[in-house]
Amino acid sequence: MMFWRARALLRSLAPVLLLGLAACATNPATGRREISLVSESQEIAMGRQADPVIAAQMGGLYPDSGLQQYQRGIGLRLAALSERPSLPWSFKLLDDELINAFALPGGYIYITRGILAHMNSEAELAAVLGHEIGHVTARHSANQITRAQLAQLGLGVGMIFSETIRDVGQAASTGLQLLFLKFGRDDEREADELGFRYMTRGQYDPNGMTSIMTMLDASAPGGSDEIPGWLSTHPDPGDRAETNRQRIASSGQDYSAYSIRRDAFLRRLDGLVWGEDPRHGYFLATRFLHPTLAFEVTFPTGWRTQNSALSVQAMNASQDAAMSLSFASATRAADALRGFVSAEGITAGRTWRETVNGLEAQFAEFAAQTDQGQLRGVVAYIEHGNAVYQLLGYGTAQRWAANQPTTLTSMRTFRRLADRRYTDVEPQRIAIVSLPRAMSFGEFMQAYPSTAPADRIATINQVAQNEALPAGRLMKRVVGGRVPTQ
Repeated sequence: MMFWRARALLRSLAPVLLLGLAACATNPATGRREISLVSESQEIAMGRQADPVIAAQMGGLYPDSGLQQYQRGIGLRLAALSERPSLPWSFKLLDDELINAFALPGGYIYITRGILAHMNSEAELAAVLGHEIGHVTARHSANQITRAQLAQLGLGVGMIFSETIRDVGQAASTGLQLLFLKFGRDDEREADELGFRYMTRGQYDPNGMTSIMTMLDASAPGGSDEIPGWLSTHPDPGDRAETNRQRIASSGQDYSAYSIRRDAFLRRLDGLVWGEDPRHGYFLATRFLHPTLAFEVTFPTGWRTQNSALSVQAMNASQDAAMSLSFASATRAADALRGFVSAEGITAGRTWRETVNGLEAQFAEFAAQTDQGQLRGVVAYIEHGNAVYQLLGYGTAQRWAANQPTTLTSMRTFRRLADRRYTDVEPQRIAIVSLPRAMSFGEFMQAYPSTAPADRIATINQVAQNEALPAGRLMKRVVGGRVPTQ
């Protein structure tokens, strides 16, 4: 959970989003003649400025330097074989359980530990990285920005704040990642083709693309309603696994000597965190506990809750009131409150100070006008440890009188967390085992039990639950995990 204001990010991006005169050029990856309102330097600037925000929003970098260097090395080798090798390519493994990978303009590529846990060979990793490289080399983001601007402004000069980008910026405050534009099916098909090109140039068996696409279909949707997984940001252009089989067949090449590197890859995954990491905070019903930051807060009963890397959110059943918990940017509660009530668009009401469970706190009522109508709310800034936490409650003006008491009661549950039952938690992890004999999947589950359901174990191993497994095969199981149940 980290603090970030979407509005501040959009302001910081504004200087690099100024359009120059339209230019027509040949796309180096696709060979198409294209009108582009976004230069390569603007692509790079957009990616560079968004990169640290994206990394923070998606859980930060996964804390394993070996895995970081490993996937980065594969990505850089493939990028060097692309049509745009001179971009400042960056490849990062994010500490997020979602099954996803994505690219920003200018060569900024990300994969999550969630998708890495579902891979079973280096060839599959190369397929995913190659696909994301394809989005960059084909300039899919830049082309969509250009199309939006041509439709809106003709060939004039303006700012690249298309409706799509605005929507993403607004969504960021609820924990969605900053993916500037959602790629279309044609872009996905083209990225698959380019990924095939790059992985085969790198001497990787292209059947790895078939197997990873099959896995992604099997694991759909791969995300909650609030945070998109692979299919939300990579719309399926059709049966991409079958399309890749046809692509392999029509190439006329023999790929039997190309690299798969299954076992060496799987051994690198031993100990990888799997699923949600309770050390980053977890819920017991509507009670949110953060063992690392040592605090807890209880949201109203019956409200829908979600924990993300940047904030914790809750919304009532009628969807006319919401709350969020995040870091404030100040070091004192009073300073944070002054900054909030003086912000543009905020009309401050009553302010007051109180002590919340022994912690210094500052409160204010406020009103704000939005495109959806007038909102009313209350904000609390609470000092704890070396940080100030913002608890923000708001809702429709018509219903706020009924919702405010519940919201204030919830804010006043913020307290220190010291009970070892709730702070001594551990995530589940991948463990790699070598089968000593041939066995069925059911026998494997009995001999090597997991702390995850059998269907999830089958998915991450890319096997059927009735499949026979040969002796010596490396298999993943999920072990450990310690989270209280009440």
